Amino acid sequence: MYKVVFTVVDVKPPKSIDGEPTHVSGPCKIYKIGDKITITSNPGRLVLEETDSVCLAAFSAILPLTSAMEREVTEKWDYIDKIKYFSCPDSERPVTFKVERIPVKQGETPLRKTD
Repeated sequence: MYKVVFTVVDVKPPKSIDGEPTHVSGPCKIYKIGDKITITSNPGRLVLEETDSVCLAAFSAILPLTSAMEREVTEKWDYIDKIKYFSCPDSERPVTFKVERIPVKQGETPLRKTD
């Protein structure tokens, strides 16, 4: 079993795709470079390590990927452990995440950091 860590590595400024004005005026207001989202299963759990916000658009794209990334890769054709970067679906100001699969011992449950 693996926990999956998504670390923000790039936050793009708005850019028009078709020459029309963008629907937004600035870069993503939720994420900054270095923010992390950690997801671990058994039971499914979202662990916020270095951010106190989760964008629902980015999270809805990340969630199906995490289910596959948490499992063991057993087939040679399986590419899930090859995915290194992932972008949110905002086409005008995407946020790029580095994806890491970190082995977790059975029964281990990472907790949120405390002060």
